[in-house]
Amino acid sequence: MPRVLVLLVVALISTLAVAQDEPLAALPPLDEEAALRAAEEVGGLLYRHDRAGALATDSLAKVRGFKRRKDLIGWITEARGDAVVVTFFGRDKVGSLMAYYRVRVAGSGAVVGKPSVLKVPEPLTEFEKSAAQARSTALASTFQSCAKTYNTVVMPDESDQDAWVVYLLPGTTKRNIVPIGGSYRFNVNNRTGAVNVRPYTKTCIQLENDPKSVGLMVTHLLDPVPTDVHVFWSIWAQKPLYVATPPYGTVWSIKDGEIELVKRRDAG
Repeated sequence: MPRVLVLLVVALISTLAVAQDEPLAALPPLDEEAALRAAEEVGGLLYRHDRAGALATDSLAKVRGFKRRKDLIGWITEARGDAVVVTFFGRDKVGSLMAYYRVRVAGSGAVVGKPSVLKVPEPLTEFEKSAAQARSTALASTFQSCAKTYNTVVMPDESDQDAWVVYLLPGTTKRNIVPIGGSYRFNVNNRTGAVNVRPYTKTCIQLENDPKSVGLMVTHLLDPVPTDVHVFWSIWAQKPLYVATPPYGTVWSIKDGEIELVKRRDAG
């Protein structure tokens, strides 16, 4: 690690030590390892689906009439093999949810073929309809907004066919800003209507992504280890992200979607 970055990491440890009034307990080793690997896996999936949505939108920008459509609500994604299918949907004149466009994005990030323009809109599949319902529920929930626009990623919760995980990620057009503040995860059950929200920050913090910098840094007080959202924003920014967590000023690095321990200060 470059010497300047080492000094910054040490400073970050000191800041965390005084900022955390009620430090979280460190996870047992096996639980910590499981949490780290889960954060890597889900963070990578989150980026893959969010990227697919962005690439699909860019490809449709070239389709005549797409930008002028007023009946589109948004898009949802579905993993199909190594690819992600992005469906842009809206409501017809009688209020039914309908698919208007579909775009297939390969795991490499390349759009496969031309966007599918449905001249005759199709009813959403059961998967798409349920995902759209969960998305709508999350967006209608109460949360502190940190951006004018939010991108959404909806993924099924494998524990229950009616349960979904909805991520709300602040949108931005500025590549020199990483809008990590205001990122949320909603657990939504379409059958029961239950909604649980998990914020990843306490403020609308934004990280400056200087092209000349070798990495980004953030203090995270809500978990004893980095989360899936930290992995996502590191991949999105194309920069290593150094995360300081409680209870004793532990510092982690996230690079290429993988989390590694940098320094752990002893309790004493």
